[in-house]
Amino acid sequence: MMVSFVIPSRNQAGFIERCLDSCLALDSHEREVIVMDGASTDKTQSLLSAYGSRIQWLSEPDRGQSDAVNKGIAKARGEIIAWINSDDYYPDHRLLSHIMEKFCREPTLDIIHGDGNLVDSKGAVIRRFRSSEMTSSREMLLRAGIGICQPALFFRRRLFLEAGGLNIHLHWAMDLDLWLRLFPLARKVSYLNEVLACATCHPQAKSIAGMWPHIHEICAVLRKYQGQHSWTVAERLKLWRGKTALYLYGLAVRLHLKKVI
Repeated sequence: MMVSFVIPSRNQAGFIERCLDSCLALDSHEREVIVMDGASTDKTQSLLSAYGSRIQWLSEPDRGQSDAVNKGIAKARGEIIAWINSDDYYPDHRLLSHIMEKFCREPTLDIIHGDGNLVDSKGAVIRRFRSSEMTSSREMLLRAGIGICQPALFFRRRLFLEAGGLNIHLHWAMDLDLWLRLFPLARKVSYLNEVLACATCHPQAKSIAGMWPHIHEICAVLRKYQGQHSWTVAERLKLWRGKTALYLYGLAVRLHLKKVI
């Protein structure tokens, strides 16, 4: 069974080698590494060229990160997809091997996800991103979309295609929008209480530089899918608290980053 690492990138020359090396460290299973570069203007392309045949890459203008990921997965040959952004990385190739072994052993297992570490630009841990086992999209909505660490989630390519891929009109909350369509289609989901990936927090990171547009788009996605369900009064209060927590989280991240970056 092959895993395809799909990496969207633009102007991340300072981080992309760390990401690539962490993907290539998996040597116990067949794998391919696909980089979709959005016409970077830094030295990304020369760095990619140095990897030779160990990776596949294409540099061209795109319509954003969602478009790049969709195109990368369209090129992928692997049954398992690992979508990871170029400034993130996998801390332990042995856990990647364990993930692949679980997919091989359990043919009805469609999604594996776990925890992540939020790290600074040098790789020092800021805090652990504790995910939680999700049993339904409804539960995800009640948690305001909080609980899934994007680079720490792995899924079958078939499921992604069945869900219709990423919405290219979304630029911040496209992962949440995908999860809300992906999870209801999954035959089985497994949560691992392990740090499967590291997400880098730096001033140029998309989710940091655009923290408030990101949160606004998350809330828009939540409203869209919440409208497809009926809610009790208690649940509506929980939904409101979840959105409030999102804004408080954004404020806390911005304040904390001023201290660590």
